[in-house]
Amino acid sequence: MLIVRYGEIALKHKNRRRFEKKLTNDILNVLKKNGFESRVKLLWGRILVYTSNKALEIVKKIPGIVSVSVAEEMEYECVKPFLLKELRKYEPESFRVSTHRVDKSFSKTSMDIDREIGAFVVENFGWKVDLKDPDLIVGIEIIDGKAYVFFEKVKGIGGLPSGSQGRLIALVSSGIDSPVATFMMLKRGVDVIVMHFYQTLREKKLVEEIVRILNEYSVKDLELISIDHHESMNPIVSALDEIKRVEWTCLICKVNMLKTAEKIAKEKGALGIIMGDSLGQVASQTLTNLYIESSVVDIPIYRPLIGLDKEEIIEVAKKIGTFNVFMKNPNAMCAFRPNRVVTQGKLEEFKRIMKKLEEKKIF
Repeated sequence: MLIVRYGEIALKHKNRRRFEKKLTNDILNVLKKNGFESRVKLLWGRILVYTSNKALEIVKKIPGIVSVSVAEEMEYECVKPFLLKELRKYEPESFRVSTHRVDKSFSKTSMDIDREIGAFVVENFGWKVDLKDPDLIVGIEIIDGKAYVFFEKVKGIGGLPSGSQGRLIALVSSGIDSPVATFMMLKRGVDVIVMHFYQTLREKKLVEEIVRILNEYSVKDLELISIDHHESMNPIVSALDEIKRVEWTCLICKVNMLKTAEKIAKEKGALGIIMGDSLGQVASQTLTNLYIESSVVDIPIYRPLIGLDKEEIIEVAKKIGTFNVFMKNPNAMCAFRPNRVVTQGKLEEFKRIMKKLEEKKIF
């Protein structure tokens, strides 16, 4: 069995029950989708999941979960006999007992249990007690009169239950940033629709692989909308060349993506757009250019990576598994990028260019 712990949900006083029910159903649905039989019990701010211990690797990726432990459920009187047998599998130099009395009506305090079980372990195994940095932690949680014993607390992704915060469109490429931005909004409980503008079939396949990875962090499989980038960009590039403004290609490319995403968002009932922008990282991500891009749509643009540096983003990409997909084609270049690009676009000039493009029926 598994003990599932959640954090922020417990603070949402008015919506707590709704979030708890949503998270409980999410766990059941994800396990069913992955072929695991399960039943759950919600007690004292914990979700007890009766299923295979192998399900831990799946459950820890569900949005809203702070940590998960494989545990054994027993009466308190059975803890010592259980440990006498189970601890023979371990050979630590030091240990500590960490008890959390979730059920405050239990007769013994957490400190009482720590001392009692700790003394028992020292007497039978001779291990040194280390309260600060032990090799092994014997975890005990008292829930509804019973003891739950575990030896590892596996970190979850945290956040809020999947889909509990509404729907957004995510602009995703096969690069590093946008998949991470999408993941960060998934963990905040957003129902995401992925939109990808592909230039090559190889790039399209890589994004499909990225979406399969992101599906591990979503209760339902993400919808993917793939659009041939050449169909929309070829006339834009030709028009910019005619008016001698090719240096605006990257910025107008973003504008085209945003306008398309806004149209789809309104059709799909999405409330905004997710982008992987990090301030100053590339030419189109200066404050002035981001300001111009944001001005072309009427719905919000969410940029969860805006204050992160590249190393921080890469760290998350490696953790969730999308970095390995990027490394399959790390030198991919945009076919439309000009030799010189506008880094500090002027809004008035942008408006003049857009007016000319509209006259040419581009937008």
